[in-house]
Amino acid sequence: MNSPACVEAKADRRLRVALIEDELEVRHRLAKAISATDRFELWFESGSVRGAQEWISSCPFSQWPDVWLVDIGLPDGSGLTVIKEVMFAQPSSLALVMSPIADDASIIAAIRAGAMGFVNKHAGDARLLEHLEQAADGGALIPPHIAGRLLDCFKRSMSGDTTVTAHGSSTLTTPDLWGQANAGATLTIREKAVLDGLAHGYGYEEAAQRLQISLNTLRNHVRGIYTKLGVHSKVDAINEARKRRWLEPT
Repeated sequence: MNSPACVEAKADRRLRVALIEDELEVRHRLAKAISATDRFELWFESGSVRGAQEWISSCPFSQWPDVWLVDIGLPDGSGLTVIKEVMFAQPSSLALVMSPIADDASIIAAIRAGAMGFVNKHAGDARLLEHLEQAADGGALIPPHIAGRLLDCFKRSMSGDTTVTAHGSSTLTTPDLWGQANAGATLTIREKAVLDGLAHGYGYEEAAQRLQISLNTLRNHVRGIYTKLGVHSKVDAINEARKRRWLEPT
């Protein structure tokens, strides 16, 4: 995970917080609570994936938020898409997922996306700000039982045993554990553009030129596409994306 151990203190200003939450009442309440602190300031707010993506694509580095609070269930998509794009654009960002329910699959998906943990947006302002302080100081807000599963999964994968026990008698393999979280992953705007170019028959070099990115960057996007789609070739990626209606059918 590319997130830092903590958010670097800014001597001349408070830490900037981006708040992505579609419930107006909740967003206004949290915005007010954040703005009232001495350590944080509300820097940007939006109620949709698209609004966050527009900010990400246009925001100069000097104006980038330090902390992102992102709701998972947004009206036009998953907040995990926002977190992935935030971490791709600025890996030093600190991202936290907000949700009233912290189920296992959602937490694992959030960690995979680059989040440092979960906060319950209905837990109360004081508790949320406490968690925000904890995360900014380097704490990972992961429930103990999930942390235990992740550690067990890591230990077993290092020893060559890819089976991890989950919830008593049921078992999961290491790929399955991560695959559950990846099943709902969607492509970023850039990944969709890359895949669309490949689907139109462009080679890697031509696609990179058309998108005005380097060949290495394009290859990184392709690897991300393959991982999300669970495939190992361009043809399979295009076919799978069309099945999911992420690409226009031929």
